[in-house]
Amino acid sequence: MSAMRFGWSFGLGVVVLVGAGVLYAHRNAPPSCRDRDVITRVSEILHDQFHLDSIFLNDVTTVSDGFFGDSYECWAQVAEIKGNLNAGNMPWRAVAYRIVSRGRDAEPTITVELRGTVPLAPPQTFWARLMGRLGV
Repeated sequence: MSAMRFGWSFGLGVVVLVGAGVLYAHRNAPPSCRDRDVITRVSEILHDQFHLDSIFLNDVTTVSDGFFGDSYECWAQVAEIKGNLNAGNMPWRAVAYRIVSRGRDAEPTITVELRGTVPLAPPQTFWARLMGRLGV
C-alpha cells in the first residue's frame, strides 16, 4: 500500500513540476506571429521603413516556434491596396519578420525584412492550418 501511495505522490509531483515548467516557458515566450499587437507593429514598420500604405497581410506563417525559446521566425505576404483590384491581381511580396522577447515586462523587438515578389497563396483549409499549427 505504501508503494502505491509513493507512486501516486511521485506521479503527482512530476505532473505539477512539468505543468509549472510549461507555464513558466509560456509566460516568458514572445507573442505569436499572428498576435494582434505584432501584426500592428509589423504594419507600422512596413509603413515607416518601406513606405507601404494601406496593406493586406496574407498567409501569416510561423517558420520557427519560440514556445520554449525567446523568439519566433515568421513569414507573410504583403500587398498595397491600390484602386479597385482583385487580390489575385495585386503585386504580392514576401515579408520575413522576427519577434524577440526581451523579458516578461518589456516589449518584444520586431525586425522586418521585405523580400521579392511572390504569387498569392491560396486560402488554407481548416485542416491545413491545424496541421501547420501542430507542426505536422
